Amino acid sequence: MSADDMPLGLRERKKRATRDALADVALRMAADRGFENMTVEAVTDVVGVSVRTFFNYFPCLEDAITRPDQDSAERARRAVLNAPKELTALNALREAIGQELAHIEEGHERWELQMAVLRTSPSLLPGFLAAQGADERALVAVVAERLGQDPESDLYPRLLAHVTIAAVRAAVELWVASGRTRTFQSIYREAFASLAAGLSG
Repeated sequence: MSADDMPLGLRERKKRATRDALADVALRMAADRGFENMTVEAVTDVVGVSVRTFFNYFPCLEDAITRPDQDSAERARRAVLNAPKELTALNALREAIGQELAHIEEGHERWELQMAVLRTSPSLLPGFLAAQGADERALVAVVAERLGQDPESDLYPRLLAHVTIAAVRAAVELWVASGRTRTFQSIYREAFASLAAGLSG
């Protein structure tokens, strides 16, 4: 069992619970009031922690809404690098990202609320897109590292990272558009099976 698979200790569970509470309150407050009409102090008052505690978890109020789990990209990076050598890079990505999305069905309300807040508070969109771009670049870098290639000069890591992101986005969009009548994971696996087959139809 790797260190990443070990059960979380009490201290770490408390830290994650505090972070999740801050992110949830910030998001719901943004949905109710609009991002422009809220403060860090208002969020921490509801959660019952200090402003200093907030900044232990998030560099700014915007990040609590747009990047509630800032460890996700690093966990995915480690999972790709630690995946069994016999897995293709595509399958390593599928497993790593799938693990990060394992609870999307339970958390769909939060995801949909975040999309609604981005529509009503467009000032958040540049930061959200910048974070997405940073995550994409990190994915290119980790694919290149796993394959022993150069993320700047080799095409394959960039291509594989971008088609992977497109597959994830397509799976999420179809899952929502279909009214969630199918499980997300079934659509997600179908998307990656199509990629593995070369999108031959």
